Amino acid sequence: MQTLYPELLPSLENTTYPFLPTASLSNGSVFFLEGTFLDAHIYAVNGVGNYYISSVQVSSKQIKFNLGDLSNADLISGTVDLPILDSVIELTDAFGRSAGMLVSEPSRLALFTTWGVGTHRFERSQTEFVITCQMPVPGAGVTGFVLPDGSFVTGHVWFVGEEGVVVRHEVGEDKEGNPVDLIRVDIVGDPLFLQKLCNPESLFVPVNPIKIVRVVADNQTFDCTPDEYGNISIQMNDALAADAALRVRTTDVGLVISVEGSATMD
Repeated sequence: MQTLYPELLPSLENTTYPFLPTASLSNGSVFFLEGTFLDAHIYAVNGVGNYYISSVQVSSKQIKFNLGDLSNADLISGTVDLPILDSVIELTDAFGRSAGMLVSEPSRLALFTTWGVGTHRFERSQTEFVITCQMPVPGAGVTGFVLPDGSFVTGHVWFVGEEGVVVRHEVGEDKEGNPVDLIRVDIVGDPLFLQKLCNPESLFVPVNPIKIVRVVADNQTFDCTPDEYGNISIQMNDALAADAALRVRTTDVGLVISVEGSATMD
C-alpha cells in the first residue's frame, strides 16, 4: 500500500531534520544521531537568524543546550533535568523571556547521558537548524526593563506616577505613519516636598483650579476662560453707573457676588 500524504515527523525520521541536510552533527568527539530531535521552533527576541546549537553542557544533574546565532554564540538556552522525563525543552534568553522549544523524547535524549561530563562545543556548520524552524520576530520596541539591581522585568508591567511624576497615554505614529500607542512620562516635581519633610501629617489639599466660568443670562451664555497665567478676573464695572449696587468680595468659603441697597431704590 502506498502512502500519498505521510505524516511530517515520521517522514523525517531518517534525516538530519531539524538540522540542515549539510550539517555534520559532530564536532569530532561527540555527535548527534539522526532523529535526536523531532522538531524545533526558535524565536529569540534579539535574534538575527541562522540559529545553531553552540554547546551542550553535561553535568550530574542536568543537560543544558546553548543556542547561538550570527551575533551571539550563547543567545538562548534550555535545560533538561536528570533523569530525563521531559520531551519538550523550553528555550529562554538571558532575561528569562520565552525563545522557543526543542521537541524530542526521553529515549532519544538519553544519548546525551553517554557524553562525558563537561562542555561540548559545536560550530555553525555542524548543528545549524533549517530555516523552517526559525521564526522571525519583529522589532516591537521595548520588551522589558533592567532594574538597578540587575533584575529584569517583562510581560505585563504597570506604570504608576507618584511623587511629581505624571504618566499619560498618547497615540502617535511610527516611521510608516501607522498609529501606535505611546506612554508619556513628565517629571514635574512635587511642589509640596518641603511640607512633606517638615510636617508630613498636615499636607495641603491639592489645588483644584476653576478652568471655566459660565454665565447664563436669559437665552445667552458667556464662557469666561483664564488668561495666560491661569487667572480669571471677576470685578464690578461702574463705567455706566457711579452708584452701581453690584458688590464682589472674597470670604473664607469662596467668592460672594451680591447687590447692595434697598429693593425700592430707583
